Amino acid sequence: MNVVDLARLQFAVTATLHFLFVALTLGLVTVVAATQTRAIRTADPALRATRMRRVRFWGGLYVVNYALGIVSGLTQEFQFGLNWSGLSHVMGNVVGAPLAIESIAAFFLESTFLGLWAFGFDRVPPRAHLALIWGVALTAYVSTFWVMVVNGFMQRPVGYEMRGGVAHVTDWGAILTNGATWYAVLHIAGAVALLAGLFMAAVSAYHLRRDQHTEFFRPTLVQGSVLAGCGAVVTSVAGTVQLGALQDYQPEKYAVLMGRTGAELDTVRAAAAAHYGNGDWLPPLWVGGASVLMLVLGVVLVLLAWVPATAARGGAVGETLARRRFRLRLPSVLLLLGFVALICGWLSREVGRQPWMVTGELTVHDAVADVSPGGMLASFVVFTLVLTTLALVDWTLMVRFARLGPDKGLLADAALFPGTEQRTVPRDGDRGSSEADVHPSY
Repeated sequence: MNVVDLARLQFAVTATLHFLFVALTLGLVTVVAATQTRAIRTADPALRATRMRRVRFWGGLYVVNYALGIVSGLTQEFQFGLNWSGLSHVMGNVVGAPLAIESIAAFFLESTFLGLWAFGFDRVPPRAHLALIWGVALTAYVSTFWVMVVNGFMQRPVGYEMRGGVAHVTDWGAILTNGATWYAVLHIAGAVALLAGLFMAAVSAYHLRRDQHTEFFRPTLVQGSVLAGCGAVVTSVAGTVQLGALQDYQPEKYAVLMGRTGAELDTVRAAAAAHYGNGDWLPPLWVGGASVLMLVLGVVLVLLAWVPATAARGGAVGETLARRRFRLRLPSVLLLLGFVALICGWLSREVGRQPWMVTGELTVHDAVADVSPGGMLASFVVFTLVLTTLALVDWTLMVRFARLGPDKGLLADAALFPGTEQRTVPRDGDRGSSEADVHPSY
């Protein structure tokens, strides 16, 4: 493998792993903010306490994923400087400002709001505390938007002109309203809702299969399934619109994703060579397979994401749900499929742009830094080990805290967060506790 291949492989591995952190983080922060809003608006003290328990439980899982995800994001910052200096030399005037704003939003504002929120239970007035989590959510989406501004420009460069081989911005309005950006933003918004909903449903179903905290997790199973179903629909619609738009600005990608073969593909290849010069400007054909798999999984998720919610229907309060095993095991399978679909979508968008770094202006070969093969291999190994370790630690901690239940999670730790002492009334070995069992001081 040459330097370009190693650089591409390194970016693919690290960006894929980081994107999975980001997707779950975006979805969970929305869930936590909406749950806390509902709790604050609840007049009944007992019901409000129950809903705040849910805020602490899902918020604790969110904090774990965010903390490790922010570390994984540092590798992306390093990569642009270490491996892709050609991008900053040629397109730095365009991509520099959005990436700087993204860093400020993610590493300063978002993390500050999150720290104040996490340590602010029972210390900050309830409405101010609620404003903090919405501040976290808002800055998270602002950060994502600016990343997508850069990515949209790389997919469909607009609002610039080349002077002496360097891009200069001529119209920020065109860059900020780029269709390639907004189609992707809507697509991602649906995808993160899908992923967060599936995660909620999977965790809730785990406890319901064991008849643990039934009244706590029965509503969140329904909420997660409905959120996942709505997210699947939005993702599918946005993806269909985005795919149709590719004909205008990335006809080569569109032809491969649509499975064009024979004379049709040769025509597209010839048109690209006539426009860009001699060479094969088509992305690798296997990207079409990733796109097909993404579409198939999308249909499956649209049809099945709603099914787990039916497991919580009917029966008296406190009735065991464990016998509905198929519907309670389904969320775990769907969650795995959701992650696979997300990766396939990323591959379709990013690898489908090859061989371009910025479509029509800068190739990947010209964007890669002047690094020796040994240096590139070393950084690839180090970054991959770091990201893989973070992913394993994240998943281990998430699974551990999810299995511990609502009163033993990260934000429920009274020693770590003073003022959150709780009085728990055990029932049947702490199985099937009711909403009135726990009364936080919040």
